[in-house]
Amino acid sequence: MPNKHIDEFLDYYTKLPNPQYAVLLKGKWGSGKTHFINKYKKNLDKNKQKYIYVSLYGVTSYDEIETKFLQATNPEIFNEKTIYVSKLANALISEKIRGSLKEIKKSLSSLNAKKRVLIFDDIERCSLKIVDLLGYINNFVEHQNYKVILIANEEELNKTKKYKKIKEKLVGKTFEFKTRPNEAYDSFLTELENDKSVKENILEKEKSNILELFEKSGSNNLRFLRQNLLDFERFHDEVLIEHYKKEEIIKDILYWFFLFSFEIRQGNNEVLDLLNDEQNSNFLSLFSFKKKEELSSFSKYRLDDNSNVIIPIGQWKEILINSNIQKESINEALKNSKYYINDNTSSWKKLSYFHNLTDDEFEVLLKDVFKKFKSNEYKDYKCFKLVASMLLYFQEKELLVIEFEKLFDLAKKNFKLLFDEGIICIEDIYIIENVDFSDSYENIAYFECGNFEKLKNHVNEVLEEKKILKQKEDSKKIILAIKEKNRQLVLDLLDGMNNRGKIDYRYKPILNKINIDELFNALIKADGLTMHYFGGILKDRYYQGKEILFEEDIFLKKLLKKSEKYIKENKGKLSTYNLNEQIIKNLKIALSKIEEIKKLNNRRL
Repeated sequence: MPNKHIDEFLDYYTKLPNPQYAVLLKGKWGSGKTHFINKYKKNLDKNKQKYIYVSLYGVTSYDEIETKFLQATNPEIFNEKTIYVSKLANALISEKIRGSLKEIKKSLSSLNAKKRVLIFDDIERCSLKIVDLLGYINNFVEHQNYKVILIANEEELNKTKKYKKIKEKLVGKTFEFKTRPNEAYDSFLTELENDKSVKENILEKEKSNILELFEKSGSNNLRFLRQNLLDFERFHDEVLIEHYKKEEIIKDILYWFFLFSFEIRQGNNEVLDLLNDEQNSNFLSLFSFKKKEELSSFSKYRLDDNSNVIIPIGQWKEILINSNIQKESINEALKNSKYYINDNTSSWKKLSYFHNLTDDEFEVLLKDVFKKFKSNEYKDYKCFKLVASMLLYFQEKELLVIEFEKLFDLAKKNFKLLFDEGIICIEDIYIIENVDFSDSYENIAYFECGNFEKLKNHVNEVLEEKKILKQKEDSKKIILAIKEKNRQLVLDLLDGMNNRGKIDYRYKPILNKINIDELFNALIKADGLTMHYFGGILKDRYYQGKEILFEEDIFLKKLLKKSEKYIKENKGKLSTYNLNEQIIKNLKIALSKIEEIKKLNNRRL
């Protein structure tokens, strides 16, 4: 027991008749000082030694300290209710009566506090001046013969001038408190509600592993340990209780829960960046997007290239940073994990956990997956991409015997067939981009390798070609909608609400792809209401945050030039009037907005 000598000395000190010095118990925040003194108070009770414990956290006046004395010595008289009433009365009575009350208060304090040990906790967190506070406490020690125990983070006290000088006068013995996680852990477990037996079934069994993580994290803050135990109890009761038959999943989830939690509570920026990286919010393998040597925060833990955080990184962020337990999506991730593999699990999913397979199992699964890939059986776009990444990875690692060009051509052919067979439509391209924001499928990360990078580049090139084709087709739809006075379609295409199930161009440039001559001819033949719709869309289309659309300014300038020329040559026509009121005026507003925002952005740079 590393702090046993402190217990023994305090037993000796509290029995001294008149020590004339205070004892300082120092330690960093969260080291367990308060936990230690709370336990020691039981010794004082056992020895029938009276004491007054006062936390100075946030105390702003000596009157508050005196009030705390009265609460401790005369709880039946000075409780929160009577103190509140006395404060009200104090505001209404005269100075003379108020002075009398102070005298009564002093006499009560003096009368009832005799022969008590005074324990002052959180010295450094008191709002009074530290030097004045210690002088106030010294009065109890030097002139009133009290035994005083001070509890503080001395690193903070050392920042105060003259602290060392007054400490020499006041403090006779100083002990540095050593954190005792093992003992504190058991104490913290007694605080759990434990309705669903998380204590007996998990936390007691995993005590050594959790304390090992606590030690490796280097935090030494018992408050973090306590908070993490409470948080895990909630997470267990909300989610893990449904998976209690899967001991391995519980054990592995617990490992990552506490590892991330300890690092987050210390404000580890590397881990916070990892969890806040939206682009990688659904990655499972820590090493699928960061090289092991780059993750210095994890070098102290037992991790390898196969380390897998079980549920998406984005979910860990919600659980640990936002305290948002999205039960349904977490359960889906757990059900898709390796822990639920059975005879009905697809070959590609079993193969994705190839590190757990024997040679024979790997060979059988790889043969089956390749056969199905060759037959173009993986029709889901993201499933195709994951299986392709897997096969390309195995080929690169010489686990799949096939020439790269043959496998690469097969992958390109299968991707093309997804379009040719109508499984992926041109209209799906923007949706694909949204879905494919993260590099994973069913919570399994793509197998990153040089060969797969080549396939991703090819896929992106094809998608870009398809997008351009889609834009050209939709630009023709805009012209046709104006010709047919289909105002709603114009609105849907250019000012829709960016619904995932529908393609629109609210935040995507398209007007720069349009045939301006055909558009202009359609406009001058349109009625005023159709022009009003189109012009209004242009006026409201460009603002801060939509700079991606500013490449349409060339289109706007060309349309303005054409419109102004038409007006000069066709005076007195209704189409001229409508063109000026609904198109030209709104074009000028749109171009002015773009220019204004560009200048603003340049000034910021």
